Amino acid sequence: MERQSMLFQVAPHTVPVILAALTEELPQFTRGHFLNMLWYLVTGESHSTEVEAGLPDLEMDCLSAVREGLWLVYKEAASGDSETALDILEFADPDVDRFEYFRSVVTASEK
Repeated sequence: MERQSMLFQVAPHTVPVILAALTEELPQFTRGHFLNMLWYLVTGESHSTEVEAGLPDLEMDCLSAVREGLWLVYKEAASGDSETALDILEFADPDVDRFEYFRSVVTASEK
């Protein structure tokens, strides 16, 4: 999946599984771990062996997969680990205005 932010072939296939898990009731440490993994998946880069194997854009595939469940990450930002979820959304949401507005509301409510 990933190792020190280096992505391997299975990484994009992991994203929907993590997103599905986030729809369930989970212990907070597990939820936080899944969010951290999503962050690594959208900010990592293909390992050199994957690039050589013809998979240079695994991070883009992960980003695309996260966008399929973007609403789940927004839900996490509103009710869970908002800092990590916002970090993911900063990379994943193509609608910058929506993200900036949402971030301002979430950070204002945390004060």
